[in-house]
Amino acid sequence: MMGAFLQPLRDLPPRTRRWSLVLVLFCGALLGYFVLRTFASPAHRQYQLDFGAAQWIEPAEFAPVAYFRRQIFLNAAPEQAWLEVAATDSFKVIINEDIVGTEDNLKTRVAQIYDVKRFLKPGTNVIAISVTRDTYPGSAQLLVCGGFKEPGGKTETLISDERWRVTPRTGIVQGTEEWMSPLVQEEVWPRARRATILEHPIDITWVDTNPLLLRLPLSGRWITAENASREAIFSTSVNAERTHPETWIQVASSGSLDLLVNGKLITGVATSHPKEPKVPRLPRLMTEPLEKEKVTVATPPPAVVRPVQNAKPPPFPSPSVSRTATPTPGRSESVSESMAASLEKPTLDAYDISYWIKKGSNTIVAAVRDYQGPPSFLASGFIVRRDGSTIGFETNADWQVGDQQGVQKQRAVEAGRNGSAPWGYLTQRLGKPPNLSDFDAVVKPVAVILLATVGTIALWLLASRFVAVARNEPLRYALARDALFHAPITVGLLFLILPKYDVRFPIGWPFQPKIIALAVVALLAGRLLHFIPRRRTTADLGARIRQIKTAVAGDVVPYLLLAAIIGLGFAFRYHNFGAMSFDHDEYGLVQKSKGIWELGFPFNRIAGKIKPATTYELVPYPLALTGLVFGISEWSMRLPSLIMGTLCIGIIALMGRRLFNWKTGLIAALVYACLPRNILWAQNCFHPQQCQFMAMLTFWLFYEAIRGRPFNHKYLTAATVTFCAGYLSWEGSVFILPSLFLALLVVRWGEWWWLKDWHLYRCVFFIAVLVIAQLCWRSLPSSTYLQIGFGLAAVAGPSLFFLQYGWQPMFYVNQLLLSENHVFFTLMTLVAIPFYWRQPAFRYVVTLIGSLVFCHTNLIAVLSPRYGIYYQPLLILSGVAATVALYDRLLLLARREANSTGAISFAHTAGVAMLFLLFIQSNEWLMRVYSLSSPDASPGLMTRLGTYRYDYRGAAQYVRSHFQPGDIIIPVIPHVFEYYAGMSGDYYTDTVLAKKITYNEKFAEPRFMDKFRGLPAIRSLKELREVTSRGRRTWLIGSYGATFSPEANVYLNEHAKVVFESYRTKVLLIGRESQPVNLPAGYNAE
Repeated sequence: MMGAFLQPLRDLPPRTRRWSLVLVLFCGALLGYFVLRTFASPAHRQYQLDFGAAQWIEPAEFAPVAYFRRQIFLNAAPEQAWLEVAATDSFKVIINEDIVGTEDNLKTRVAQIYDVKRFLKPGTNVIAISVTRDTYPGSAQLLVCGGFKEPGGKTETLISDERWRVTPRTGIVQGTEEWMSPLVQEEVWPRARRATILEHPIDITWVDTNPLLLRLPLSGRWITAENASREAIFSTSVNAERTHPETWIQVASSGSLDLLVNGKLITGVATSHPKEPKVPRLPRLMTEPLEKEKVTVATPPPAVVRPVQNAKPPPFPSPSVSRTATPTPGRSESVSESMAASLEKPTLDAYDISYWIKKGSNTIVAAVRDYQGPPSFLASGFIVRRDGSTIGFETNADWQVGDQQGVQKQRAVEAGRNGSAPWGYLTQRLGKPPNLSDFDAVVKPVAVILLATVGTIALWLLASRFVAVARNEPLRYALARDALFHAPITVGLLFLILPKYDVRFPIGWPFQPKIIALAVVALLAGRLLHFIPRRRTTADLGARIRQIKTAVAGDVVPYLLLAAIIGLGFAFRYHNFGAMSFDHDEYGLVQKSKGIWELGFPFNRIAGKIKPATTYELVPYPLALTGLVFGISEWSMRLPSLIMGTLCIGIIALMGRRLFNWKTGLIAALVYACLPRNILWAQNCFHPQQCQFMAMLTFWLFYEAIRGRPFNHKYLTAATVTFCAGYLSWEGSVFILPSLFLALLVVRWGEWWWLKDWHLYRCVFFIAVLVIAQLCWRSLPSSTYLQIGFGLAAVAGPSLFFLQYGWQPMFYVNQLLLSENHVFFTLMTLVAIPFYWRQPAFRYVVTLIGSLVFCHTNLIAVLSPRYGIYYQPLLILSGVAATVALYDRLLLLARREANSTGAISFAHTAGVAMLFLLFIQSNEWLMRVYSLSSPDASPGLMTRLGTYRYDYRGAAQYVRSHFQPGDIIIPVIPHVFEYYAGMSGDYYTDTVLAKKITYNEKFAEPRFMDKFRGLPAIRSLKELREVTSRGRRTWLIGSYGATFSPEANVYLNEHAKVVFESYRTKVLLIGRESQPVNLPAGYNAE
């Protein structure tokens, strides 16, 4: 029967059959995924916090790092307290010097809600929040809303406003107290001001915790069993008005807990699991029935259900009265004493049980085991109605207890309310996701997707047969045309998935019943297009386009488009490209470029000696040229990177045109021009941009050399020159050589005539001589016997890194292939391999990507995301080429088999939509798909636009303006400090030997010196204390990445004050002051 059902497919040609099946299968599987995440296995809910009348606040002066604090007074420890916090990029909440929580997400206004009652105490409490902003421009900003309820019913609210105190540096605190200490006199702190926000609308991230869990009052009671056994099963029933209403339950127990809702195990993890005593257990006298039998012996009476306030309650809604049974005083006291036997204070864990709630009566069962005393249990929950109001349920004496034999059930005994001895008010937190059975985790998803796929195929076959009969045409035309109708629906569903990864939308936004209905309606209504009469509109339009193209001088149109794309890319790269200060890597090359003016080659003069550049040898030459013409500045030194980054747009377009076609080249160039990572590296004068420029020329020229027979010697020579230039820009690009050899084998598979090409051997010989000479040059000038510490000499050449401890096989897969803006390019490349591998250019590009990722993962002993930048455009090119090839295949299918103008229109619609989807996910202009990446792919400094790296300029200028004679200066980055401050440092510190330092016997006191300016190096706390004792004051200028030994950190925490703090930099002051330091001095990061 199945063969007869699939018989129509045999009417299609083999290639058409394969492509038609692929389109329908993928559409059905994607639709099945939407059905799965909407109905069968819904995504977890997320919530937007309501901050009420709270205002965004910031420091009065510009400050990317700010410390906010506010004091509140409580008469007693609160029974309920919650705090909602939102801030720019990252924040840390501290209450009474205890850390409550931290959140961070680059270029995002992150938010979270916390249960803070365990951090508060009677008397004065200090709520302190540090906010660090890494995006530019703008100050650190904060939004706070909270509420507190004392046992007597007194409530108090807290919002962020001008009454908060804020400082941009912790050095404002006098004495040894920390900035968040209650002993600090915050009256001297500046007041916060209402923030100036340029973003409209203001998008705050969604949170996983339902705010009602912390805002609604808890009214459940601790219950236990009368028989004082070590195990007890508590049960009740809850009525629901509809299926799957939003339902939350918070549970706590004195021991390990198994919670079941309608027979579904929600959690088998102990909420408070004391260690069991290692003593032999007594044998059982009779067989105990299964747990399932115990909980189904009798139907428990329904729990007391009480209506609560609406879904948006005031900070503390008045509790409702519920019917409870009061136990005898003696019994309650004995139970409380037994509860104290547990070794660990339980927590109140919240679970979303909406999916397992059905209309009518629902059974909730809790099995508690406690080996230190009688088990006790506490639960409180609510159901959200259609109108937004809530109905609560709780543990009380109406719950029933089943004995261990499962013969009968008794009423539970109330042992006290939440907040009673011995544990007091419990901490509320979000529980772990419910345990999924094999059926829920594997069988159900496969079944849902399979059913949706089979249904889509069946609908395709039936509809095609009906259309073929109705139109009196061959069945193969109807099958192919109907298959093409699935293409735009598939792409539309992919578009709808993108908001799931956008921080401005909840994770479950795409999975709504109306979206499923829309997709189904589109599938059904699309069949009507079969009956649209054929027209010559497409042919007429094609003829008109050809006429216009001929009128505009033939092939000039692609070049005009390329010029516009290059202009757009230049504008993006030029915007604010000289605004940020140099980082340490940039100025290290700028410093070497000055030697070219003096002696003709890049070098540093350290301790009176000339130290030639032994790495990045070619990068300083363009810097020297622009510096000679325009002088030394951020703008002039970054100009070569700007020019090379802009030229790379044209190289990618022309390379795409030569390897594939104009469509691929222009679209890849447009994507590259707008990709944030490429824009940022074009605004940085370190090696990646120049290395990328030379590498892309090498890849292109080498393919031009090998695409014909015999090899083109001119292109081969040019590729050799550009490879050498790239290698002298960064030695890690040496892996281009084996990658090109492997690509040659793949492109010329089964051909060996090229082994007789002597010019190829001449080029290889020249490259080998250069590489060996450079490796020798890098090794000979260094006196390794006089050096200690860590350096990047490991990247001088290949090594067996995969045998070392720090090897991470998935590093470049996560940081490059599955990074947030690269995911779709990787997926499209993988999708195209089965049908596009025969294309030599595609094989060439994919082989280069694979071999370079393999080499950098296994054969280079240092891991960094920037090491993959020089071949990253290949990923863009392969992804775009794969998408364009898929577009062309759809058009070919429509023209050959569909026999319809509508089918061609659908093919164009799907193809253009795929390219648009590829573009919008690659940048931040429309979608912010920051979570569309591997979980291990953390965003770096060069991933998102508007990220400030290091504000060394502001730190150096602050020290210069406050320096006094007799002060000692210890810069961690001495060469950058000297440039911006106009003065030299006195010492260099590295107490963990994170960088290489060299012994210099020519000092008055022979010691080690740093590699940047030859300053005496401080290697230990003893040396640091000795140096600080020589001056009246000591300035320590460092970055957040600066590392100190543990004992040095303790010393600095006790004796140093942070007097300046900016983007990843801070200035510490040690010692007495004859003149007060003007702490409110302004920043100069802009």
